[in-house]
Amino acid sequence: MTRTEIDNTEHPLFAPFEKLYAVSFPLFEQRTRMQQEAAFGSTNYRLAGFADEDSFSGFISYWEFDTYVYIEHFAIDTDKRGRGLGSEILRSFIRSAGKTVLLEIDPLTDEISRARLRFYEKCGLTRNPFPHTHPPYREGHRPHPLIVLTTGGPIPEEMYRTFEHDLHAVVMKR
Repeated sequence: MTRTEIDNTEHPLFAPFEKLYAVSFPLFEQRTRMQQEAAFGSTNYRLAGFADEDSFSGFISYWEFDTYVYIEHFAIDTDKRGRGLGSEILRSFIRSAGKTVLLEIDPLTDEISRARLRFYEKCGLTRNPFPHTHPPYREGHRPHPLIVLTTGGPIPEEMYRTFEHDLHAVVMKR
């Protein structure tokens, strides 16, 4: 598995990223092209593409902060799911982060959302007790409730408040 940093919309792996991104997340959870370009302009933002045998396999978009790394989006190619590739990529990412890794998942409303939680728990993430709402990416959409997961067990409330601030002030900055 090869990891490549995608640092702009002209990068050769940006088109396969964009295609997978569009089918992996609902529109209200996706950045617009303009928002993506703005994210590339932030010193905190990174987009890692993963390829297997010269075929795009998935990506992790993330934000690097002093005490934690926030995974904003993570997806594996639909044809490659169920083979352990997602676990391999995520576990490797967590090991390389060297600090707490934080991400969000949808509330547990059906078997798919419960399976997603089990996947992340098997990769070493733990549910946090904080009520959490993610701001909308696009005009006309509402904030949506999500569950915060972290490596190393639940985080202290102070760290959650730092994340909440960074989410609004840095990640979702318009």
